[in-house]
Amino acid sequence: MAANPYRRQARGLENVPSEGPFVLVANHYDRPGLHVYHCGMFIATVIAERRSLSPGIRWVITSEWYGHRIGPIPIPTGLTRWVFRRISKAYGLVVMPRRASLAVGRAAVLRRIARIAQRVPIGLMPEAGGSGILREALEGSGLFLGALSERGLPLLPIGVWEEDGTLIVRFGEPFALSVAKEGSRQEQDRQAREQVMVAVGRLLPPAYWGYYGKAIQRSLSEG
Repeated sequence: MAANPYRRQARGLENVPSEGPFVLVANHYDRPGLHVYHCGMFIATVIAERRSLSPGIRWVITSEWYGHRIGPIPIPTGLTRWVFRRISKAYGLVVMPRRASLAVGRAAVLRRIARIAQRVPIGLMPEAGGSGILREALEGSGLFLGALSERGLPLLPIGVWEEDGTLIVRFGEPFALSVAKEGSRQEQDRQAREQVMVAVGRLLPPAYWGYYGKAIQRSLSEG
């Protein structure tokens, strides 16, 4: 962290649970020169300083990128898949298969994460991409987070943005998901994703609300 030149500030650290496991959910902030891994390192560092006797965060990352380019040159998906596997081995990350066709692999990873989450905090960014302005969270992430919430794990929302050249990381109050079980699994997933992203969005300036702007406004008006 000392080698990174950007200014940074943490707010709301009193909301980080002082002990025990939890699930960290944040927006995906990334721009040229300040990438999402910088944000993740800063979040992990300030939490580790607050919880010096507790295990560090195990981050969940996507298995690959689609449609990314270096200038006009497309980056092969297979290359990002190989790089992400190497990174995960080096830093103890958990790779989530992104392709819905890999249902068996995804289920195995979900079970593994559920076991890990009973012992140590885990962190993920449900959008799995983006510049910081909220976009729709990946399908299935709501059901997954709902299952962890039902196991008694608090969800810790984090808003990440830049303000006057300073990276801001704002921690909100932990919460539990509350989703009606009467609807379809797709509707349960949508409701859970919205609740998570609204909790994150309430920590962000309005310019970053993006896809969830109306839902955040409705949440704020309801208190």
